[in-house]
Amino acid sequence: MADTKHEVDDVRREIAAVDRALLAKLEERARLSRKIHKLSEGEVPTTDLSEREWLAGLEKVASGDLPVDDLRTLFQQIRASARALEEAARVAYLGPEGSFCHATAKRHFGSSGVYAECATLAEAFEEVERGRALYAVFPYESSTDGLVVSNIATLEATDLVLVAERTTTAAYDLMSRTANMADIEKIYATAAAHAACERFLERDLPKATVIDVRSPVVAAELAAGDHGSAAVAPAACGREVELETVRANVGDTSDLSFRFGIAGLRPAPRTGRDTTCLLFSVDDSPGALFDVLRHFAERGVNLKKLQSRPVSGRGWDYVFYGEVSGHVTDRPVVTALEAVKRGTKYLKVLGSFPTER
Repeated sequence: MADTKHEVDDVRREIAAVDRALLAKLEERARLSRKIHKLSEGEVPTTDLSEREWLAGLEKVASGDLPVDDLRTLFQQIRASARALEEAARVAYLGPEGSFCHATAKRHFGSSGVYAECATLAEAFEEVERGRALYAVFPYESSTDGLVVSNIATLEATDLVLVAERTTTAAYDLMSRTANMADIEKIYATAAAHAACERFLERDLPKATVIDVRSPVVAAELAAGDHGSAAVAPAACGREVELETVRANVGDTSDLSFRFGIAGLRPAPRTGRDTTCLLFSVDDSPGALFDVLRHFAERGVNLKKLQSRPVSGRGWDYVFYGEVSGHVTDRPVVTALEAVKRGTKYLKVLGSFPTER
């Protein structure tokens, strides 16, 4: 037993030495990121968004000792922190503070970014258009309800383009100071969290009073100051104020996730694994839609998604939303869009960005 203890102590000393070496390398990486920042001063800001290929390269050389999901999480955070040192991004997001949209923005741009909560998406886009923010982050699609059509329509009315996508798991936790379900008399939650967890709250906490608050951060802060209360919010909000998890993932849809769009004024560079989003409308005639879609098929461009939506204020007129594989500068996509333009009443490219999934 004594020999085993000595061996464990030796291994822990080795781990401590490795941690110090990791810290030294991370600090070296930070210095290089600051060097990029210094070299880029006065230049038009650019952001490297080819994260998929970067992670795939790391996974290819990994030994397998570290689980792939952990590797991705660790290096995504390192990349986000480094990006913030290279360029402290000013980011507008559709609020409230502590929401999944806010968390996605921080995960992508790093904790050093400057974040502006916006009450409406039009306000977030205006922040970018007026130069007060470089990017806007907003919900684009949900795993249960599909595309957020109203948000796409708001984007359509601007000169902004999509430059990235991020998918976030939308899990709500029940959290309190004591982690004891029996102590809970009040529950603080946003209207969205309340609606997402309604069945759980009615079934497991029918006598508790649910109090609507404006943000997950406020919910967690109020629960932290009250022994008999809890918060339903993303876990990160609870960790900030040292709440304990009473029950994890209490949403009525256990695997709910959101796809968030990131929009800016400058298009994203080509990476070789991109998605292009577009809107178009066709004449109301036989074969009109087929004539548009065949141009993609003939050039080997994969049509990943196609959905129609009504045009506000124009009776029964519809516009089609599509996603195709490839960047808007790829030759097959360029020639397909040139042909499509000749056969459509309306065509707008919403942007090209690195494919995350």
